[in-house]
Amino acid sequence: MYKKILLPLDGSDISRRALRHASGLARATDGEVVLIQIIDSEAQVLAQTTTATIEPLPAGPISIEIVHQAVEGQRLAAQETLDAAAQQLREDGIPTVTTEVIEGSAGDEITAAAARLGCDLVVMATHGRSGIRRAILGSVADHVVRHTPGIAVLLVHPES
Repeated sequence: MYKKILLPLDGSDISRRALRHASGLARATDGEVVLIQIIDSEAQVLAQTTTATIEPLPAGPISIEIVHQAVEGQRLAAQETLDAAAQQLREDGIPTVTTEVIEGSAGDEITAAAARLGCDLVVMATHGRSGIRRAILGSVADHVVRHTPGIAVLLVHPES
């Protein structure tokens, strides 16, 4: 049924709650799991950065080298998260687990990865926000559900 499961993680405890769901489904269907984590691109870091948000403040304007280091730090942390999750899945009996760190906007990159990788299912945790908090903060899960045609999406609630 589900031969290729995409599991986006973001390093949070909430996102890791989806691991056991993906693991169970992959074992039941003899499927593989693709773990991804989306990090900011250098352009996103530059757009979000002001001198008030960088600690400690560099002497002078923010350099591209500082931005590059910030993105590289995100990449290393993301790969550590993915490697730990991959190890857990392998210990759970999932033999085929791959990982990928992707730069960009989370919702767009998750939907693109699902299509590009030929996944039949996306399993992801949702923060469970509603009302004004969701309207202000947005919802990656909502974006994935609405923009991933032909691919099933399983949303795991934070309390699951």
